[in-house]
Amino acid sequence: MPTPSKRSAEDSTNGDEPSSKKTRKNAKSKPTVPIGMCSLSKKEFGDKIKDCFRLEKYDMSRTLISMDMDVVFFRGFFGNNDKINVTPMDYDESTPVVVAQLSPVAASEVFGVTKTKNGNRYKTVHLSAMVVILYPERKRAQAWVTA
Repeated sequence: MPTPSKRSAEDSTNGDEPSSKKTRKNAKSKPTVPIGMCSLSKKEFGDKIKDCFRLEKYDMSRTLISMDMDVVFFRGFFGNNDKINVTPMDYDESTPVVVAQLSPVAASEVFGVTKTKNGNRYKTVHLSAMVVILYPERKRAQAWVTA
């Protein structure tokens, strides 16, 4: 029975031949975080939305999220999505109120599917509507969530 031969260092490829490894494509760049000021990060905002759907036995869930936010952050976070209805269309720091209405699909795209539902083994609660109201002069915002 022949014994398997071991490869010698001479049999291995030298630096003369091109390597057989394929070049990897660069990974897609992540979307940039909107510039501006908001008291909550995207993760914290999503976590507060998910907390609104927490099922409790003797208590009602909170449906209001208050935060500090400026117009630049609001425009970068909600203004570049066609599925989000922002009223008025043109706004700046002197506009008294700006309202963004998010459908369940739009909210899932912005915050992620796991942040727009919650539940237990008996019942699952999904987001049915979300409204974000911005007060640009005060740099305050409120998000109202409905299940």
